[in-house]
Amino acid sequence: MKAVLIGAGQIAQQHIACLRSLTGVALVGVCDLSRGVAESTADRFGVGAWFTDHLAMLAEARPDVVHVTTPPPSHFRLAMDALAAGAHVIVEKPISTVPTEVSTLLHAASERRRVLIEDYNYLFNPPVERIRDLERSGDLGEVVNVEVAISVDIVAQGSPFVDRDLAHPCLSLPGGAIADFLPHLASLAHSFVGPHRTVRTHWQKRLGDSPLPYDEFRAVVAAEHGTAYLSFSSHARPEIFWIQVDGTRMRAAADLFDPYLVVNRLDGGPRPIALLRDRLRQARHVRLASWHNFLHKLAGGPGAYQGLWTLLARTYEALQSGVEPPISARQIAEVNNLVAALTAQENRF
Repeated sequence: MKAVLIGAGQIAQQHIACLRSLTGVALVGVCDLSRGVAESTADRFGVGAWFTDHLAMLAEARPDVVHVTTPPPSHFRLAMDALAAGAHVIVEKPISTVPTEVSTLLHAASERRRVLIEDYNYLFNPPVERIRDLERSGDLGEVVNVEVAISVDIVAQGSPFVDRDLAHPCLSLPGGAIADFLPHLASLAHSFVGPHRTVRTHWQKRLGDSPLPYDEFRAVVAAEHGTAYLSFSSHARPEIFWIQVDGTRMRAAADLFDPYLVVNRLDGGPRPIALLRDRLRQARHVRLASWHNFLHKLAGGPGAYQGLWTLLARTYEALQSGVEPPISARQIAEVNNLVAALTAQENRF
């Protein structure tokens, strides 16, 4: 299959590295508005052609799949152009911040019988997939609540989000820079508790002299299969990306920045002994995961982007074999509906 990539920024390098590892996939073109960036990326990764005009690339390369890895405000137009050219489309999150644009994209993809994927890469990280396996097997029990928390210092000196000389594209989105992280929070919550019913949010700005409209976010979500608590902090330390799923039989929690999974359950017997056995089991899991992550980083693997590599590999497998893609149109619609509900309630709790 022939693939092309529009936008040669940081996340594009992960897409390219993954594509180079896939059998039966050839990256035949890369496009960026900057001629220097496009040319150097093509030269670095051995891509046969580079462009500064995506329409010219679509016409010349005639790709089967287009990867859109540009800033969010351009996603809708580029994805629509790629679908019009007859290609399947993989779009970085957020696919759009306008609900009508999301539905337009999904309708266009369905009408043309093309696959449209929004990058929910953390759904495919090993710890999250393991939690989902525990749910499917019944070991977790029924999901009661899911908590997803991200703490990243986006207000630190040198952060592109607070560069006063070059406004970050995400600052124009509802919710500002935090909107760039909401698809991660929403997609993880949705995967365990389903579509939302009601949402209550709290948006806050702790650092008054930054260009960000908000730097803290909290939300409580009542969903079809349980509740969810979502949070983003620019100030809490240490930095984390944490998911915890509470079931009626056990609790499973994972760190997605430094991937590991801890399962909390009580065995039979006297409660003090059961608690001790459970804590020792947790400590063993953390110790083994720490060594595994350390060795994996030394080996130069994708690290926290493992989920992206898995998502792309499964997407191309689905396209080649004609089976359902790993992310459905309904899933994209429901996740974006939740994101829209979260951003519609700025400063309300």
